[in-house]
Amino acid sequence: MTAKSWIKVVAVTAMLQTVACGERAPQEREREDRADDLLRVITVNYPLAYFAESILGDKGNVSFPAPADVDPAYWSPEPADITTYQQADLILLNGAGYAAWVANVTLPRSRLVDTTAAVADQLIPIESDVTHTHGPTGDHSHGGTAFTTWLDFDLAVAQAAAVADAIVAVRPSHEAEFRAALDGLAADLEALDADLMAVAEALGDQTVVFSHPVYQYLERRYNLQAISVHWEPDELPEEAQWRELQSVLQRHPAKIMIWEAEPLGETRRRLTEFGVQSVVFSPGGNRPETGDWLDVMKAGIASLRSQ
Repeated sequence: MTAKSWIKVVAVTAMLQTVACGERAPQEREREDRADDLLRVITVNYPLAYFAESILGDKGNVSFPAPADVDPAYWSPEPADITTYQQADLILLNGAGYAAWVANVTLPRSRLVDTTAAVADQLIPIESDVTHTHGPTGDHSHGGTAFTTWLDFDLAVAQAAAVADAIVAVRPSHEAEFRAALDGLAADLEALDADLMAVAEALGDQTVVFSHPVYQYLERRYNLQAISVHWEPDELPEEAQWRELQSVLQRHPAKIMIWEAEPLGETRRRLTEFGVQSVVFSPGGNRPETGDWLDVMKAGIASLRSQ
C-alpha cells in the first residue's frame, strides 16, 4: 500500500470513528439526562407520599391525586387519574388490600412497588365483612385485611425502607443521599413509636373504644384493650347505636373513644354522659389541611396522652 493510500485509509477510519462517536454521544447524554430528571412518583395514600417526599427531597415530584374529602382506601380514580398513574416512574402501593381499584386497571408492573410485601406475614386478617355507607365513597366493607399498616410505626419503618429501596433502584447515583434521608425519617418514626408505647403503657388495662374499625395495627403494636364500633364523626348516632354502646360499656368499661376526625358536638356531649371522653387520632390516610403526616401523628399521640 502506498503512503498516499494509507493516508486515505486512516482518514476514512477517523471519519467513521467520529461518526460512530457522534451517534453514541447523544444516547449517552440522553441516559445521563434521564438520570438527572426529577423522578415521578405517585402513591395510593398520603403516608406513602410523605415517606417518598421525605426521602426524595428535591430529586423528584411526588403526587397523590385522591381528593381531600374522600378516604383514599375506597376512592376510585377517574380515567385521567389512571393515566397519571401509568405515566409515573414509580407507583407506590400500600398492599394489605388497600386501594382495590388497582386490581381492575392496567398499570406497568415493573413500576409497581408493594411497600408491605416484606412484612406480609405481619398483616392482620379481618374476619368480619360488614358493609356500611358513609361519605362520597358510598358502600364499603372493612373485611379482608386490615390496611392502616402505618399506624404500627415499626411497620411504617419497613414501608419507608421499601420506598427508599425502590427509589435507589432507579436513581442509584443518589443512593447515599436517599439512604441518609431514610435514616432521618426512620428516626422520626421510631420516636413516634416510643412516645405512643409510653402513652399506651400509661393506659394500662383500660379499655379504649374505637369509633371505626381501622386501628387494628395500632391496637396490636401498642397492646391496647380495644373495642370497635361503626360510628361516623359527621353523623349523629342512631338510638340503636347508643343502646349498643351502653351494652358494650357494661361489659367493657371505657373512658375514651378514639375518632378519625372531630365528632359532632352533640355526640361528644352525650358521650360524656356515658363517662366517655372523645379523642381525635386521625389515621392520616389523606393529606391534612395544615401540616403534614408527622404532625398528624404527633397530634393524635398528644390527644391520647392528655386523657
